[in-house]
Amino acid sequence: MTAPTAENAHGLRERKKLETRSALRAAAVRMYLERGPAAVTVHDICEAAGVSPRTFFNYFDTKDDAVFDWDRRLAGQLAELLAERPADETPLVALHRALRAAVPALVADPGWRDRRRLLAAHPELVPKLLHSNSHIAEALAEAVAARTGLPPDALYPRILAGAGLAVLRSTIRAWDPESPAEELLAMLDSCFTSLADGLPAPEGEDPVHSAR
Repeated sequence: MTAPTAENAHGLRERKKLETRSALRAAAVRMYLERGPAAVTVHDICEAAGVSPRTFFNYFDTKDDAVFDWDRRLAGQLAELLAERPADETPLVALHRALRAAVPALVADPGWRDRRRLLAAHPELVPKLLHSNSHIAEALAEAVAARTGLPPDALYPRILAGAGLAVLRSTIRAWDPESPAEELLAMLDSCFTSLADGLPAPEGEDPVHSAR
């Protein structure tokens, strides 16, 4: 039998870490749904995932961090997707394509659907979600800055990242999760087209009165 190489051993360790992290995240969301956030402890989550509290704190600082770990993973994924877009694409087009590439796997993830149910049942968690989303905004702003040569704290990268996330959140909120993902993608495309056109008011709508 061939001995495992150092590279294979490293790969196995990383896969095990991802599996443990995923198990803790899934257990946290499931138990929040079943009992309510206030009734769940770190010990409960560890028991459900089959790990020790010491292991839990190797990954997360609080039980809420486990529930919102999905956003940190998405931040890294979106930044990578944006960095991989062709250099000749405008920043807006590149951001659109990066978000579009991430959406199908996002909405197909059972954990994401469970967390959506959790937020609907416990709206007091929404402020924590918004705080967690700040990691995505920062990651995207840095990726836009890298494409444009601007510093990450410049206004343009932050505005573009914020606009892209607003489109993503709005379309996901308006989309029926029982519908095909293609419908969500179509909504996303329509919103980015409108954004590129200067966000004109829908035909027949008075922008002055609709703002009141």
